[in-house]
Amino acid sequence: MENNFNNHLETNQDEDIDIRRLIGRLLKYWYLLVIFLPLSLSIAYVYLRYTNPVFESSTIVLIKDEKESGKLSEEQILSEIGLGQSNKKIDNEILVFQSSLLMKEVVEKLQLEFTYIGKGRVRNADLYIASPVKITNWVPKKGVEAVDFELELKDAGMFVIMYNDVEYKGEFGKTIFIPAGSLNITFSGDGINNNTREKFEIKLRTSETAAISLSKNIKVEQEGKKTSALRLRLEDPVAQRATDVLNELVNAYNRQVIIEKNKVYENTLRFIDERITLLTQELNQVEGEAESYKSKFSMVDMSAEGSMILTEIAEYRKELTETDVQLEILNSIEAFLNSNKENFEFVPTNLSLNNLTLTGLLQRFNTLLEERAVLMATVGSGHPNMSLMNKQLSNLRLTIIDNIKSIKKDLLIVQNSTKTQNFNLQKRLQSLPARERELVEIERQKAIKENLYVFLLQKREETALSLAVASGSALVIEPARNTNIPIKPKPNMIWLIALGLGLLLPMALAYLLDMFNDKIETESDIASGTSTPVAGIVAFSSKKESVVVHSHSRSAIAEMFRLLRANLNFIASGHSIQTLLMTSSISGEGKSFIALNLGMTQAISGKKVLILELDLRKPKQELYIGMEERSKMGISNYIVDEHVSLNDIIQQIPQHENMYVIASGPKPPNPGELILSPRLRELMLELREKFDFIILDAPPVGLVADALQLADLADASLYVVRQAWLWLRLL
Repeated sequence: MENNFNNHLETNQDEDIDIRRLIGRLLKYWYLLVIFLPLSLSIAYVYLRYTNPVFESSTIVLIKDEKESGKLSEEQILSEIGLGQSNKKIDNEILVFQSSLLMKEVVEKLQLEFTYIGKGRVRNADLYIASPVKITNWVPKKGVEAVDFELELKDAGMFVIMYNDVEYKGEFGKTIFIPAGSLNITFSGDGINNNTREKFEIKLRTSETAAISLSKNIKVEQEGKKTSALRLRLEDPVAQRATDVLNELVNAYNRQVIIEKNKVYENTLRFIDERITLLTQELNQVEGEAESYKSKFSMVDMSAEGSMILTEIAEYRKELTETDVQLEILNSIEAFLNSNKENFEFVPTNLSLNNLTLTGLLQRFNTLLEERAVLMATVGSGHPNMSLMNKQLSNLRLTIIDNIKSIKKDLLIVQNSTKTQNFNLQKRLQSLPARERELVEIERQKAIKENLYVFLLQKREETALSLAVASGSALVIEPARNTNIPIKPKPNMIWLIALGLGLLLPMALAYLLDMFNDKIETESDIASGTSTPVAGIVAFSSKKESVVVHSHSRSAIAEMFRLLRANLNFIASGHSIQTLLMTSSISGEGKSFIALNLGMTQAISGKKVLILELDLRKPKQELYIGMEERSKMGISNYIVDEHVSLNDIIQQIPQHENMYVIASGPKPPNPGELILSPRLRELMLELREKFDFIILDAPPVGLVADALQLADLADASLYVVRQAWLWLRLL
């Protein structure tokens, strides 16, 4: 087939082109130029006259990374040598800027749910904030997401709404009810006569719908591969609205970042407040016990030895207190992680842990939670990246718990050693009077509670300060501004395109009308275009039945099919044809009809014949034979499912005992890849052993490449061309 096409090209290239004759023939169609050139220029004029200009606004923001500021991270080192994923965070931030959840805040802030279009005689104008008519309240009915209507101003503060070809009269400042919901409309002009526009087209959208539509128009690009700066672009018919949206979008992004940061501090404050409340109760109780004991026994001071022992005990108790504080913090964090196995929450980190490794793991855990929140807002919970992120969090949580257990084990060793030293001092206290010894114990418990109470108060102030000074991550480098220079339409380009089309279209049309004979009328039309031999000619059958060849049939069309069968033997040039590939240029040329009846002529001659339906896109053999379309298993089932055997898909055609068919089966989503399966090749080897003649009913070669991919399965190919069909449709 490829050689024939190349030969055809070489033949056409060898022909001399008479330029003068060609120009002379084109001049016969001079009237096309008179029609097309003014028409093209007129269309350009109308387009420029009535098309509203579109403006573009842009802003540049720098995404700050406070955690990596001033440090050289591993990702930065790897990115310098071309490895790693240094742009992962930037890609995430791009998705956040383009998310509809973030845009919803912008829509509600700027009231972009409402669009006001002033209707004019030449063209309409989007009024944005310049509209004298404003929607102050819209309560849509359930299920209503969009409402479009026309509003016309009347005298004395009245207006008329045209909604679904029905008029609704209303008064400014009062609620008006329409089938889509209730509205409250105000008029900010001094009077109707002072307003140049009296008719408006108003579009109402829910904040979610408006946000989804607007977020699709936001374009975010990274400013250089080695920077964390992003350029945000927005095209809009109103330059001021594009600027306001970009500026407010950056503000909304920063607000969202602050909210995510504050979640960690809020959890820490909640934990500290709970501990302070409990310690306050315990400290009050211990102080009350000390006061009662001294009052009961009239004790003012202890002996010198008791004071010395108490001082030493206080030092050991301070060490024990610090150890107890660390253990209590570790136990609280461990309990917090174990109580939230099904969910992930921010872990308090501002608790002065002495172990830097654990502090780093907790910060990494909270960082992953922030990235997970960003990913959830951009791609949703069903995305594969969410499963990977959840797996990372689960593994990190187990690592943190194991690290806590190891640290607790070390702290318990230190605690036991300190308790041993403290126990020795306790023995010395036994020699003191019982009252002094009891008072020392009370004072010791009081000192423990006071130290822990002061420590928690300090941590609470530090956390509250961090919560108060949290800032956003987007630093505006170049704010959005109004350029008032439209980016489209561009008049010079429009006029140039119109002039080019006005000249080229009539010339091309004239050439096509004069030079192309786009119909195949005779056999010579095919012979002149290719060196491939013609196997036969089959007349058109007006009968409704698909099978026109029978054992005792003597009709003209039946004889044509017998002649086609005989010609195939001569064309084979000495070797037999066992598998024949049937294809055509496009659908509807009779390929499946010829395949079925050619198979019948072979079956009548005593051969065991199989028709293999490989047109998986638009199969027709089931309809011609009489089976319900795709009601049985077929070749697609066999290729996809290894448990399907040949006996499950092969069927005998009722018209003849030697005639069998394998249907296409259910229509697959990837037929082009399915026919390349090795399992199909294995099936063909098995079919060659069982059948004398196999016809492969392939898809048209002019539309898809399936037939070309099946060429290795056939001994020969039969290309069907229908009479009086256009060559143009074959190209």
